[in-house]
Amino acid sequence: MERLGRITTSLPDLPIDRRMTYGAMRRAIIGLPVTVSSAILPDGLWGCYDATTDVILIDRRLTYAAKRCTLVHELMHWRHGDAACDRLGRGREERRARRESALFLVEPMRYGLLEQMYDGNSWNIAQELEVTQQVLGDFRLAMSERVCII
Repeated sequence: MERLGRITTSLPDLPIDRRMTYGAMRRAIIGLPVTVSSAILPDGLWGCYDATTDVILIDRRLTYAAKRCTLVHELMHWRHGDAACDRLGRGREERRARRESALFLVEPMRYGLLEQMYDGNSWNIAQELEVTQQVLGDFRLAMSERVCII
C-alpha cells in the first residue's frame, strides 16, 4: 500500500498488551508463527530473534520483568521481519525495537503519576511498571523527542 509517496507495510497484530505478565504474554502468542523458548544465553545477551527459523530465545536466568521486556523487544523484531546483516541496518532495527517496546510497555498517564509519586526515582518507577531500567530510559527518551516547544 502506498500513502503520501511512502510505502507502508501491514505488520502483524500482537495479541498482547502492557497489562499482561510474562506468562500471560507467552500463553497469548502461542498461535503466532514464531516460537519462543528459554535457554541459557551467553553473558550479556538477554534474548535474540532468528529470522531464518522464526525463533525467539530468552535467557531463563532473567527476572520476570526482564523476560517480559525482552519478549516484547524480540517480538518487535519479529513483527518487522528484522534480519539486517549490515551493521547500519542492525543499529536502526535495534533502536526501533527498543523505542517500540518502551512505548508499548509503558502507559504515559501511569508513568506521569509514578514520576510524581517517586520524585523521578527511576528504580522505583521501573519496579512499579514491571519494566527494566533500560526500557524506562528508552521511554523517557521517546517522550523527550515528542516534546515540541513553540
